[in-house]
Amino acid sequence: MFPQSGLGSLAAVALTTVATLASAAGAPLPSQSAFFLSRSENRNQVHYALRLDEDCRPVGTRPVQVYWRMLERGTSEVEELLGVEQPVYGLEDPQPVEATAEGWRVRVRLRAFPSRPIDITTARVGGNCQVQAWTKLGNSVCRLEHVFVKTSWPFSVDFVRLDGVGPEGQPVQELIRE
Repeated sequence: MFPQSGLGSLAAVALTTVATLASAAGAPLPSQSAFFLSRSENRNQVHYALRLDEDCRPVGTRPVQVYWRMLERGTSEVEELLGVEQPVYGLEDPQPVEATAEGWRVRVRLRAFPSRPIDITTARVGGNCQVQAWTKLGNSVCRLEHVFVKTSWPFSVDFVRLDGVGPEGQPVQELIRE
């Protein structure tokens, strides 16, 4: 379960950042988005993407990049997170990288929800790098695709919903309420 303080922080930042986002012109678009977060206020999304080299190996000591897709302005608009957004949408250090039999794994933790680690894996599939995120949803480890945050005015979170794919390929959701 996510700590209550995480939901409160998420609400405060989620509702205040729309008006305060600064442009990060020229922010590079990472190789592969592993999962994304959306909020009920608008269509903009926070993406968690893995920077990869040509061999599908994670690049650097902090290979997971977090950035905004500003869909309200267009499909190609991206921005970096602001400092005020880091406590909610940012990642804790470290981001350990491990070789696996299939490729590579990077373990991350959202700062707002450090008790639920997310493993981002990469492997070469059909000549392309495949990136996926994995975490516990309900009682199983599932592929995480999307985190949805339902906010309400002023500065509160009604719920957080994790959407993924279960071990048998079935859609899985976990609803988290304060």
